[in-house]
Amino acid sequence: MDSHAALCLAVLALAAAPASGQGSEARYSVRFEALWSPQTHPGAYPSGAHYSNLIGGTHVRGSHFWEAGDLASPGVELMAEAGFDFSLRDEVEAAIAAGSAGRLITGLAIDSPGTAMSSFRVSEVFPVATVVAMIAPSPDWFIGVDGVDLYVGDTWVDELVVELYAWDAGTDSGGDFGSPNQDTDPQQPITLITSGPLGGAAPMGRFTFRRLASTWVYGCGTNPVGTLQVSGLPRLLRTTRFTLADPQGAISGNALTAVSISTRADAAFPCGSFVPGFGLGGPGAGSELLIEGMVRRIQGPTYQGTPVTIPLTIPDRPGLVGRTFYVQGSLMDTNGNTGLTEAVELRVGF
Repeated sequence: MDSHAALCLAVLALAAAPASGQGSEARYSVRFEALWSPQTHPGAYPSGAHYSNLIGGTHVRGSHFWEAGDLASPGVELMAEAGFDFSLRDEVEAAIAAGSAGRLITGLAIDSPGTAMSSFRVSEVFPVATVVAMIAPSPDWFIGVDGVDLYVGDTWVDELVVELYAWDAGTDSGGDFGSPNQDTDPQQPITLITSGPLGGAAPMGRFTFRRLASTWVYGCGTNPVGTLQVSGLPRLLRTTRFTLADPQGAISGNALTAVSISTRADAAFPCGSFVPGFGLGGPGAGSELLIEGMVRRIQGPTYQGTPVTIPLTIPDRPGLVGRTFYVQGSLMDTNGNTGLTEAVELRVGF
């Protein structure tokens, strides 16, 4: 075993507890299958049947952009009555600015039957998703989900299927698809439609939330930002590239480089265990060991003062899909100076 491999193994052996799963992110797709048709809803399928743009966001548990039994917000009212998403978009963005929401979710309008796709990121801070679309034409009817939780039991959900039924926003009293505007005064709570043209047992559509291939660089700042960059999503037969750098010049030229791959993060994830003397923050700086154990090590090109890139091609093994790996880089120069980089969480997908 060469000295660099021995050093990596010694450092990696310092952590011995399982990962806690705190602070991670995940990337999801949502597939909207619009099922509304003359066959599913005979006599309740108007000419030009379609759904408006998908609109929603990720947010904290306990907050809502809409909820059964509550009054619709102005943004939900405008979405449900006219299919316009700009007001609800403003509400989501205001929640993002206030710290109760994470990201906006958007998707295209589609005819029904039909299919639409969107993708988005969630985090443990904002682990739930709300998505809606207008049933069109209609007085104020819509489909959607309110706060679907994608992080359950300290684990990201791989796939979640939700059958969609029609909701009444409680803002227009029209009783049929082509009814003229009849503002409901006073406004009524949002309710599930159980009677009338869309009150049958057949779903209007289906949302399928599926976790995607993703990368997420993590660490808590002890290892300088920018020491590890990642390009290329980890998919079967695709190459993900790890670029190691020493932005503060702690390592001299002709340094050995490597990335170590593990199936576990450090117990303090997304932080790590402090290791004195292995830092890239300058002479004598410490570092964070961000992974636990090692299942594979890939040696990279010699570092000569400029960033180096180490490729990893994901093999064509379907059993890897859905697996999560943790990768951290290291550099060691001829003077014995060694530094650990930030780390990256890899989620393998197709």
